Amino acid sequence: MLYRVLLAALLCLSGFRGVAQRSAPAVPRLAPSFFTTYTYLTYSILDKATSPTPMPARGVGGTLTLRPDGTYQKRLTLSINGGTMPFDQDGRFTFAGNRISFSYTDKKGQARTDEGTFQLRNGLLTLTMAGFPAGNQSIYTLRQQ
Repeated sequence: MLYRVLLAALLCLSGFRGVAQRSAPAVPRLAPSFFTTYTYLTYSILDKATSPTPMPARGVGGTLTLRPDGTYQKRLTLSINGGTMPFDQDGRFTFAGNRISFSYTDKKGQARTDEGTFQLRNGLLTLTMAGFPAGNQSIYTLRQQ
């Protein structure tokens, strides 16, 4: 008799476990990762002393890699005077909300931080970075690879 009661309890518990497993909500699909390599599409400079409209740079190329550990690698190239000029940076980045900052050491060994905003929509990353003097901006458009 005790054996039958234990068997019934065991079957009952295993039945509840099956119901709990079947009623668990499905795991939502994750959006594409922010941490990836992007290809530069455009680069514009807004110099308010010169014009209220951003001036596009020519011959934009290269990549920006954002890693989950907070490091980045920038390999930007621009066409200048019939050739190309590299703008390479390796450093750290942080972001919160729509704000982003890039910290790196410049060619003179000085610590620098560039700050601005970002927007990632449909695989396109737009970075709007504060320029100098205050009010000027650098605007980058990149595509996820």
